[in-house]
Amino acid sequence: MAKILVVDDDAVNRELFRWALQDQHEIDELTSGVGAADAIRTGVYDLVLLDVMMPIIGGEEVVTDLAATQAELLNRVLVVTAAMNQPLVDRMTEQGVAGVKQRPYDPEEIAELVKTYVA
Repeated sequence: MAKILVVDDDAVNRELFRWALQDQHEIDELTSGVGAADAIRTGVYDLVLLDVMMPIIGGEEVVTDLAATQAELLNRVLVVTAAMNQPLVDRMTEQGVAGVKQRPYDPEEIAELVKTYVA
């Protein structure tokens, strides 16, 4: 059973991820990017699903923090966002994240997406 961290300020999105994944994985959640980099550093997560657009500290800041301190952890971070644009994809990819994906809203798509990144 993989351990997954969902970092998203939207309660509906967190609920959707939890509902789609809880039968197959252990799920932890954070409601903002505040403390997310520390949680990723100290937790033993097989995958982190990270939203980009959050108040105070967004996903991009979390990625930048990790890239500066423990870049090897970024290979477990999947940026999942509704705000897809090529410059964002390029910036995140250059930092070393596992991937940047358009947020799926279908539970089966979520499960398949996670299966791709969790061995």
